[in-house]
Amino acid sequence: MNQRVWWLVVLGLLAGCATLSEGPILEYRVADAGAAQTLDRWYFEGRLSFVDERESVSARVNWRHSNQVDEIELVGPLAQGRVRISVSGDIVAIDDGEARRELRGDVDSMVEEGLGISLPISALRFWVLGASQPESTVTVQPSGFFQLGWLVIFQEMFQVERVALPRKMSVQRDKTRIKLFVDRWDLS
Repeated sequence: MNQRVWWLVVLGLLAGCATLSEGPILEYRVADAGAAQTLDRWYFEGRLSFVDERESVSARVNWRHSNQVDEIELVGPLAQGRVRISVSGDIVAIDDGEARRELRGDVDSMVEEGLGISLPISALRFWVLGASQPESTVTVQPSGFFQLGWLVIFQEMFQVERVALPRKMSVQRDKTRIKLFVDRWDLS
């Protein structure tokens, strides 16, 4: 291989590494959440599982947040079933590939109505960053916190561009449990 081409490949790989986690942090620290909460733009790719009394769902998740818009894509096993959720203010758009619906109102209620499962999207937008939802009461717990009736636990954190972000977390309320494993963060 030409040496110039080889260096371009190496530089391309190194540039791609800027979006990857730099290293693990052994435990969640509430003090680290402040920096993450101020992020205006972020994106992650990962895996999500949801279990409650009626449903059990596993999916790949791609979540992009910019300003006041969240774009969430859920893709089922073997790429079967794809749902795109767009949240902007009190408008929730859900596109399952066959139909696109726009719902207006409480975001979490609209997502539950549209998907048939209780995903607390309005709070998850903060929880996936390792932060609590602002202006809601929070009780600090070992490795996480309790908020809005949900127990949020961070099993593994990573340092990404000088910000501690979750790699592995779980959210639980009654018999509903959500697990998230983040494969890649991008803060650009």
